[in-house]
Amino acid sequence: MGFLTILIYIVLSFSIGTLLVIVPTGILNIKDAANYLDQNTLANFSSSATLILIGLIIILLALRYIQKMVLSTRQNKNISLESKEGKVNITVVAVEDMLKKMLEERDEVSHIKVKVSLKKKIISVQIKGYLNYEVNLVDFTKEIQEKVKEKLEILLGEDKKVEVNLQIRKITMSDKKENREEPEVPFRHY
Repeated sequence: MGFLTILIYIVLSFSIGTLLVIVPTGILNIKDAANYLDQNTLANFSSSATLILIGLIIILLALRYIQKMVLSTRQNKNISLESKEGKVNITVVAVEDMLKKMLEERDEVSHIKVKVSLKKKIISVQIKGYLNYEVNLVDFTKEIQEKVKEKLEILLGEDKKVEVNLQIRKITMSDKKENREEPEVPFRHY
């Protein structure tokens, strides 16, 4: 969304909100405002034309924004691959699930959330999770990024550019060599 569109929406929202507060409190009388517009602004052709143009621009920008939203949601849900035999669409959710399962196999991380998004010709992967052990972060994150890139290149081909971002949300300090013994059944030896 462009800066101009955001600015217009902010100004429009602020104006409508202000009117909804001012009119019921009696600060602004609607009849007086209508008379002022009728006598000063709407009587002059250039003022009327300016207001009509501003209104049309706002409507067109709103329609353009809605169109971009609809098209981006349709396009960003599938990764398309083309070959001699035909076209293949892979949903972003399938890629996210595959990466999540791959990362859950590692003991070093937990509470993993993977989000894949498409930006033009770049596949952006956002991975969030908890780090369970004290490890060298530089080596660990580099290894995870390389494995994710490698997995996606195998799946999608090397022509797609992959960008992997990691966010470690919490570090839980548990022993790496934690002994996980079976719980003993109470009164077993009696």
